[in-house]
Amino acid sequence: MNQRASDIIDSAIQMIREGGYHAFSFRQIAADLGIKSASIHYHFPSKEDLGVAVTQRYTEDFLKSLGSPSDHKKPAHFYIQTFQDSLEKYAAACVCGILAAEAGRLPLVIRETLTDFTTRNIAWLEEALSYQCPDWPKKKVKETALSTFSALEGGMTFAALASNPAHLKQIGAWLKKLYQ
Repeated sequence: MNQRASDIIDSAIQMIREGGYHAFSFRQIAADLGIKSASIHYHFPSKEDLGVAVTQRYTEDFLKSLGSPSDHKKPAHFYIQTFQDSLEKYAAACVCGILAAEAGRLPLVIRETLTDFTTRNIAWLEEALSYQCPDWPKKKVKETALSTFSALEGGMTFAALASNPAHLKQIGAWLKKLYQ
């Protein structure tokens, strides 16, 4: 991907953080970047194509930042910290979480990429919990991974709404007690 396409995705991500998928247009991105909207259409023929590119890159970047669960002494704790760090850095909920809240009004292909984000995050957490809590039965690992992901996504959204990262820290502290 070239730099211009990457800049377009960056601008779209910021606009999604500020107002969601339906709150921005190619014209707004063009104005933000000082380019013509035709340049955006060259890279992303439709808003749907841009939405897919945003969710795919966000997913890849997020999972890349996590590395392998075996890279961390307590990977589930690291996962929680990643959400907390993101909230502090951007003062906004997870981009895929924001989009998921709009799922009923999004094109199917974007919903599919959001499902991929969720599936891959839960799989990462399952591996992390299996590593961190080796005595847990597989069913408990699966249930805890799903609950952890859900609690962090919801908690991050609530903390962003309240402009209070402490809410997410409380959820993180509660979750960490589950992994003792």
